[in-house]
Amino acid sequence: MADETAPAAVSSDTPAVRIVDEPQARIRRFTDLLALVGTALGVVLVLFLAEYALSTTQGIAQDIAGVSPLLQRLLVAPVNLFNGIVAVIIPATLVIDLIVRREPRRLIEVFAAAVGAFILTLLLAAGLVLWGTPELGLSLTPRGAESLQLPSFVAAISAMLTAAGRRNTRRTLSISWNLLWLGLAIGIIFSVVTIPSALLTVLLGRAAGLGLRYWLGSTADRAYGDALVEGVRRAGFHPRTMVRADMEHVHEHAELDAVTDALARTRQGRVYAMTTVEHHHLLVVALDGDQQAAGFLSKLWGSLRLRGVDTRADVSLRSSAESTALVSHAARVAGVRTGRVLGMSQIRDTMLLVYQRPPAVRPFADVPEDEVDDALLDAIWTEVDRAHGAGLSHRRLDADTVLVGDEVPGTLPTVWLTAWELGEVATSVLAKRIDAAQVLALTAAKVGPERAVDSAFRVLGAETVEQAAPLLQSIVLPATTRRSLKGNPHGKVLESVRQQILERSPDAEVGSENIVRFGWRTVATIALALVAVAVIAVQFNTEDFLDAVQQANPWWLVIGFAWALLTFVGAALALVAFSPVRLPFSRVLLTQVAAAYIALAVPAGVGPAALNLRLLTRRKVPTPLAVATVALVQVSSVVVTVVGLVILTVASGSNGALAALPSTSILIGLGVVAAAIGLALTVPRVRAWAAKRIMPTVRQTWPRLSQVLGQPWRLALGLLGNLLLTVGFVGAFHASLMAFGQEMAIIDLAVLFFVGNAVGAAVPTPGGLGAVELALTTGLTGSGMPYALALSAVLIYRLLSYWLRIPLGYVAMKYLEGKGEL
Repeated sequence: MADETAPAAVSSDTPAVRIVDEPQARIRRFTDLLALVGTALGVVLVLFLAEYALSTTQGIAQDIAGVSPLLQRLLVAPVNLFNGIVAVIIPATLVIDLIVRREPRRLIEVFAAAVGAFILTLLLAAGLVLWGTPELGLSLTPRGAESLQLPSFVAAISAMLTAAGRRNTRRTLSISWNLLWLGLAIGIIFSVVTIPSALLTVLLGRAAGLGLRYWLGSTADRAYGDALVEGVRRAGFHPRTMVRADMEHVHEHAELDAVTDALARTRQGRVYAMTTVEHHHLLVVALDGDQQAAGFLSKLWGSLRLRGVDTRADVSLRSSAESTALVSHAARVAGVRTGRVLGMSQIRDTMLLVYQRPPAVRPFADVPEDEVDDALLDAIWTEVDRAHGAGLSHRRLDADTVLVGDEVPGTLPTVWLTAWELGEVATSVLAKRIDAAQVLALTAAKVGPERAVDSAFRVLGAETVEQAAPLLQSIVLPATTRRSLKGNPHGKVLESVRQQILERSPDAEVGSENIVRFGWRTVATIALALVAVAVIAVQFNTEDFLDAVQQANPWWLVIGFAWALLTFVGAALALVAFSPVRLPFSRVLLTQVAAAYIALAVPAGVGPAALNLRLLTRRKVPTPLAVATVALVQVSSVVVTVVGLVILTVASGSNGALAALPSTSILIGLGVVAAAIGLALTVPRVRAWAAKRIMPTVRQTWPRLSQVLGQPWRLALGLLGNLLLTVGFVGAFHASLMAFGQEMAIIDLAVLFFVGNAVGAAVPTPGGLGAVELALTTGLTGSGMPYALALSAVLIYRLLSYWLRIPLGYVAMKYLEGKGEL
């Protein structure tokens, strides 16, 4: 921490300014990291084009070479000119510039980047010589050369220019980059280098320079000290003291209070508590350009993940500051209590916004629960409702952005809403619902769900509160609110808030609304699916598959598809049997068909559970009871799996069950798996982990199971439905084998199917894609079936039981959505 005094810059009699700050001389720019990733992708793209677009690059090179005779009359020694520009002029210009500017550290970094680029280029060249294809080597070899050419000195120059700084910061760098491209153009024209070689070396140099620049950090162009004071004066204010409010040891300074501390936690950028020469207490927010890219990407990521929420197009530092000021001003005009924007200015790479300090006493986070009365809760909702009435949304309402004024006896409490960086004018209905959900969560965490919901109903009315209930999800809540909900003395706050809303509006839809487009789990799922598809594609032989399909019996394919359709009936019977309310069988059946469409995007087993839960909650089944019912369906399916093995053994033949006993290899495999599980359970941590995974499901399903046990016909119908589900899939798998004239004992086939199904459920790819195919193919080949035939049978089975059911699922989904069932 530095306590520095900035001298006056306006007149000799202006008093000095006391500044308490922590200036950063060097910073890691997020844009450098993004550029490094983009450069690495560029290297891969150039290598790909050099490999697969050889004729195109050679054609361009020949067209360029066609102008060589004309240029040779102008350029007597083109190769010498190329070497002179790249190897002499550019480095000399760069070194002289850094010496004149007295930047010895940057000069060392420039030479270090050059060495790194030189080594990187040599390593890549050696790798291409050892492992590169002939086509790739040919695309990097100029006419008349015997081997590929990657001029390492070009990469070194590119690295030097990159490490020296951003191109737009110095005229010398801009001119040097233009000279580099000119030199490379001459080299390409006269076949000193090829187009891919030139691009590759420049990108390698950029990668080395950016990597070094991000690792060591760049010189900050932020406004500190005198520059900061000058920026504030440009905005029309004369500071006496400026204390940085978002530092670690901020509480050591008496100038800061709880309100300023809360504002520092919620504002983007550096926050200063400023006292002017007129003794006015104001707030200064400094937005730095090097943080703009990270902030914009964070907003963009949040908006991409949430349906119906668009990010502001704050593509520049100035536009971000102006948008924030616009929303704050609009809120102020609408009558919302918020700090006014008093002035703005820009100096260096920093935008300064001067705010009125709200005359509040403390943030809502610091108000004890026993001091929060109903009038204060109503005052919070009144300010939020006033903003919504003017078409504004805040998008980040938490216990720090809500400030509470000093109460005067006989008057209503005063509440201030601050930090409008994510706010919107002319906002959407969804954004307003998110605001309401955030306030419900933050007030319920403070005073309990009952009082929070009562206040919301008093001020907003039933309809608005009901619309906010489905958005009571962690993803829409600020981080501070999420932390306050963990271990909250009021228990499971969000679930309790939904229950309180249901008690006041029994017909309200409080189930969680799917507003998330995707998450990290979805990204991982897609990545795993691509890997699985790639593995199958590498091993897949189209000719063998087509030959096998042509020999397949079409009638068995029809039978297999019929078995696959039977699984819908089995799943529907299970849900109807275990449902706590009466469900129309046709609707339940269509829901199971629609789950086949959902399986295109979610892991195996997740789609049916999600749609069944949605169907029950739409039928006014309380969420806890609906979850227990869906869990009971899944648990009963596992139980039926074991019982089904015995039934299939008996049904496999009339000459006795010995012929249908599992083969030796399968028995050995099952024994090994059982022994491994038993050995693992001897470890206390493994037992604790297993209990943690299993016991919640048992506790959740037991009350519902005890009710079903009192109705034997329901239990029998549910078990029958799950048995039909299993028989349908095993039957489809058997028919797929029979279509190719391959027979296998039903019990072996069933065990192999169960193993493949378990693998598909464990790997989070859509519908178990890739994992199921690999497991089933491995099992069939292990039983002695030729690989090409086994893979063909498995692919046909997946076609019947997965891919062909997706169009049916899409039609069923659209129909149910039109009827309001989902």
